[in-house]
Amino acid sequence: MPKLAWVLLPLALYGAWLVVAMARGKAPARHALNVQLSVLLMAYLLATAGLGIFWVANQQLPVFDWHYLFGYGTLCLVALHLWFNLPVVWRSLRGGGRPTARRAQPKRSLPVLAGVAALALGAGYLAGAAHAPVPAAEPAASEDDVAAVVHFHRHSSLSRTGVFGSAPGIDWGDAPPPFKRYRDAPAVALGPVVAAGTSLSAALRAPGPRTQPLMLTEVGTLLHLAAGITQRRGGQALRAAPSSGGLFPSELYLLARRVTGLSPGVYHYDAEGHRLSTLGPLSDAAGVPSAGDADAAVVLTSIFHRAGYKYRERAWRYAVADAGHLLENLRVAAHANGLHAVLAPRFDEGRLAAALAIDGVREAPLAVVELRSGTRPAPRAFAPAGANAGSLGATSRVQQATSLRLPVEDAGAGSALPVPQPAAMPAARAIMERRSRRRFTADAVPLPLLASLLADMRQPAQLSAAVRTYLVVNRVQGLAPGVYRHGPGHAIERVRSGEFAAAARAAALAQDVIGDAAVVLVLSADRRTLLAEGARGYRHAFIEAGLLGERWLLGATARGLGACPVGAFYDDEAAALIGVDGGREWVLHFAALGIAER
Repeated sequence: MPKLAWVLLPLALYGAWLVVAMARGKAPARHALNVQLSVLLMAYLLATAGLGIFWVANQQLPVFDWHYLFGYGTLCLVALHLWFNLPVVWRSLRGGGRPTARRAQPKRSLPVLAGVAALALGAGYLAGAAHAPVPAAEPAASEDDVAAVVHFHRHSSLSRTGVFGSAPGIDWGDAPPPFKRYRDAPAVALGPVVAAGTSLSAALRAPGPRTQPLMLTEVGTLLHLAAGITQRRGGQALRAAPSSGGLFPSELYLLARRVTGLSPGVYHYDAEGHRLSTLGPLSDAAGVPSAGDADAAVVLTSIFHRAGYKYRERAWRYAVADAGHLLENLRVAAHANGLHAVLAPRFDEGRLAAALAIDGVREAPLAVVELRSGTRPAPRAFAPAGANAGSLGATSRVQQATSLRLPVEDAGAGSALPVPQPAAMPAARAIMERRSRRRFTADAVPLPLLASLLADMRQPAQLSAAVRTYLVVNRVQGLAPGVYRHGPGHAIERVRSGEFAAAARAAALAQDVIGDAAVVLVLSADRRTLLAEGARGYRHAFIEAGLLGERWLLGATARGLGACPVGAFYDDEAAALIGVDGGREWVLHFAALGIAER
């Protein structure tokens, strides 16, 4: 039964009793109604306050968010109302009947009732604290990197019962500033965005023809389409790529070698001012040897606190998936401008952090995109970076485990999909118009549109071959409801039959955007394939999932559909939803699709 139904059940039962009593001519008097409603109100107040204090003690919610402040204000008003009614309720419950004008109001009961309320609230706090007495153990610094990844994935997984036995390993503190600025650094203006007209479907597949060198104006366009501000709404700066909770932990840096109009050097992209901040000269020891012949390289870092203050130990997952969304925008925009954009699978995080003058812990490199027109040289060998102490607990450990240093798919039976139709909308327009749509109509999505979107998503793996694509189909014309796997050869294979909208909603923490969607994209990673690459494969799988998720969002935008990414879900229920063993296949990402409400 839905949570709302459970909450309303006592009121519904009381209302039904009241209707029956009135129908029998035994309607309660006004005083009796006041007492009965006050008792119900007390029960709801204690339940709401107790649960709220439980979660505060368990450190699972950012209690100072606006909606929580409104909730606490409401509780205070209700408590004040009950304070004035408690003497009447107390007297009635003790059999004192309705007070007369001549009877004095008892004063001694108020301290007693206040004490009872304080004990109830204190019990809620102690219960929350008792269920999270010790943070989950962090991997030892000397632990094998693959074991550290497995430990982190288990530690950051969500389940309905897991919340009662864990707590964050560190105090993340308050939210950091949403933008990073180098106020004293020389600035380079990037000028207006000049978007190419290449269609989305063409830009997803390969770069267009090109003869001219890389220009500064093009760099500005690429950076804007990757991480720039595309809309301001409600006091929030919305960006070109989506981000969990609208927190945008990603930062972009430019390693410029051959850019017309820009001196070689290291730069930071100021998204708010759409300009570059000059950080210094470019060293050959930046830790990305494969980018030595590139015209430029874009380094994506993450300021983990931007996501961590809200999402705690799950923040690294969200930050890396966010990175994948942003990197796909950058790759598509580069292709639209005739540039080859290659994600470097190997680089030295320590040297790169030093080149960018960041600490490598609170802000650390996650990915590098090489921009060039020529071919790529053979990759150099890398070794694991080794474990070092970090201040972000499990987040630091998994970042280190998936870092590197320089040393001194299955075929299966399926049903063919309709012939895909390329998206004609220019790639740049799709990026700038993309927004997360959370409300859908009850209409079904045409199968040809879904088939075309899936065809655009199927590109050669950029970093990881471990990612699998599943679809929870609820409303698609010509396709029976069920769970499908998108296999090779532009085909889908049904893995579960039936209606799974309610199960998908429940697995995604009861979010309506998933339950109301016509189709739900679920991305998972085969653990064996992922870990065959070592610990680095864990980061690559999340980035690859982000790349695929962004193709889903852009393809929906280009075809007039609504879509929204979702990173919060119960890991065990998500695995059961798509019919896989959660120990062998890890679910990484959800995304909704449907006909958006206007």
